[in-house]
Order: sequence, then structure tokens, then C-alpha cells
Amino acid sequence: MDLFLNEINSSKQKQLQIVKSNQVVAKHYHNTKLLLKLYNKVLWRINNNFKVIEDECIYSTGKKVDELVNHLLDKEMFVSEARLESRLQSIKDSREIIKLIDKALIMLKSYPDNEERYYWIIFKSYISTEKYTENDIIDFLCCSRATYFREKKKAIATLSTILWGYLIPGLSNEINNIDLIHS
Repeated sequence: MDLFLNEINSSKQKQLQIVKSNQVVAKHYHNTKLLLKLYNKVLWRINNNFKVIEDECIYSTGKKVDELVNHLLDKEMFVSEARLESRLQSIKDSREIIKLIDKALIMLKSYPDNEERYYWIIFKSYISTEKYTENDIIDFLCCSRATYFREKKKAIATLSTILWGYLIPGLSNEINNIDLIHS
């Protein structure tokens, strides 16, 4: 009887692990798709924010950002340095996210099963500044609509695995190692 109950408990635990695993995969897929949808907006924001900071510096101080930073360091003046630093950090963080996505796309491009096909699906759907319609992409791939949507889902899932299963954990390990060095 105990053996039977243990087997039932073991089976329930395995089912629970599968459900949790599926939830994690779905969350990563959703987050990857969201990152892809935001890619061009973030890229625009990076470029626009730096221009705004540059314009603000010129307007308020008559100096470019690099001149202002050097001036602040020379004079040890910290007028709105925290604000400038915060905005520059935000731009840097956004650039790092873009670089991470770009690195994942390079890895996706060399993915063994579908050569560059997944890359082109993602690139033409989300990354390119030129807007492609679904029909344009379907024509480019020479496939049916159903195949396009099936492969698009697989491409996002593969990119998700590269990002969340390979690059981000590696980045997390690097950050932890840096923290250990500084401790």
C-alpha cells in the first residue's frame, strides 16, 4: 500500500514539475516576444534620449555632454550630476539590452536546424526598421501562412531559449563573479 501511495505522490510531483516548467517556458516566450516588440522603440529612445541630454547641456551650460562632464570633474561641481548620471545609466542599461538581443540574434542566425530561416523571420517581423507585412515575409520564405506562423512561434521559442537559457544566466554569473571580486 505504501509503495502504491509513494508511486502516486511521485507521479503528482512529476506532473507538478511539468506544469511549473511549462509556466516558465510560457513566461520566457512572452517576455521574449515583448522584448522583440519593444526593440525598435527602445533603440529610438536611446538615440533620442542622448540627443535630448546633449541639447539640454548645450542649452543650459553652452557645453556638450563630454565638455560638461569634464568641467564638472575639474571644478568638482555636482550640479544636477545625479540627474545626468541617472539618465546616462538608463541609456546604458537600454543599450545593454539591445546588445543582448543582438547577440541572441547572431546565435539564432547560426542555429543548426533551420539555418538562417528563424533569424529572417524574427528580423523581418520585429527588428528591421523597414516594415514588412506578413505576406512579404511569407513570400520571402516561400511558405504557406500556417507554416509561417508555426515557424515564427518556433523562432521566438528558440530565441527565448538562447536569451533566458544561455545568455542571461551567463550574464548573471559574470555579475556575481564581479560582485565577488569587489567584496
